Amino acid sequence: MKLYFIVGHEFGEKVVGNLVNLPTFCKSCGLVCGYCRIGYGSHVQDIVGLHPIPPNLPPFLDNPSRYLPNSPPKADVVIPIGIHPDILAEIPSVVSKCEAKAVIVPIENRVWCPPALRAKLLDDLNALGVESAFPKPFCALEESGSKIIDEFLRRYSIGRPKLEMELEGYLIKNVVVKRSAPCGDTWYVAQKLRFTHVKDLNQNTSNAHHGYPCTASMDVDPELGDTILHKAGYIIRQEVHAALLRALEAMKLPLTPEVEGVLAARKA
Repeated sequence: MKLYFIVGHEFGEKVVGNLVNLPTFCKSCGLVCGYCRIGYGSHVQDIVGLHPIPPNLPPFLDNPSRYLPNSPPKADVVIPIGIHPDILAEIPSVVSKCEAKAVIVPIENRVWCPPALRAKLLDDLNALGVESAFPKPFCALEESGSKIIDEFLRRYSIGRPKLEMELEGYLIKNVVVKRSAPCGDTWYVAQKLRFTHVKDLNQNTSNAHHGYPCTASMDVDPELGDTILHKAGYIIRQEVHAALLRALEAMKLPLTPEVEGVLAARKA
């Protein structure tokens, strides 16, 4: 699979960094790094290009297409991240030149892709026969029956996080990342949960998620009725809870009042 990125925000650099997986990418654990990401490998060979978009552009652009590449490489998936909405509106022309089969537009800030623009892009891409997804945030992306986007999720093990947990009594012995948030945050959360007690699960998950840090917007999104950063936090907490429940069942451990209190903190 060939990926082409068009990036106007540092979040895009995190996503690419996660896929490339250089030894210096994640420095969150500092001197106590356990090199947990070695098993992930690197997908650098699949990234056919990254086109940067200048920051701090004016609110309205007279000729937005001039910021886009004239001769982009052939690609299967085009991923524009954090670019000016006027430029994003021109993405179908880039998709046609790339002969891409899918477009993924992560929305970490509501201004990146307002609802009206999303609807227009969806129509334009459908007319081209191109799959599209607009996850808000990127870590909300799940398999939905789309051929190319579902393959993207499986191949790169990124999207909505999925974890497996190993318990020793009610102590968390290990947490394995099966699928990570695209920015790589899930790997850090997993490490911070190891060798901790289940009763502290929610606080430790929240601390790790914010400490990585998650760069989603703290502005309230009218569609969500909450901030996108909070939505990302709810997602990782839900997935941590799901992993805990599977581990408890596997170990045949009862739901103590303490554990029930932890699980009661779920948010839809």
